[in-house]
Amino acid sequence: MSLGKRLKAVIKEEGLSQRAFAERMNLSVTAIEHYIAERRTPSGELFIEMGKSEKFRKYTMWLLTGSVEPNSGQICPAFSTQEKCGLTAGEEDTLKKG
Repeated sequence: MSLGKRLKAVIKEEGLSQRAFAERMNLSVTAIEHYIAERRTPSGELFIEMGKSEKFRKYTMWLLTGSVEPNSGQICPAFSTQEKCGLTAGEEDTLKKG
């Protein structure tokens, strides 16, 4: 499963536009578009900003690795959101626990 698809799922799960997400992460909309389209790999800045955000830190492990750690509060977007973003239950890292 690609990082771009996971990022798209996180943004959709939180009901934000790419622009609103970019503003919250102090990044340009163009940067977010490039990350989702996989034309560019996110820098550590995106993950640092997500880690600082109470709203987004719960997704950081899944976004980085495709794994979740529910006991530590690390989750992934709902299955229905993952389906909308092209992530399927058949992909081995969708809900894999570390």
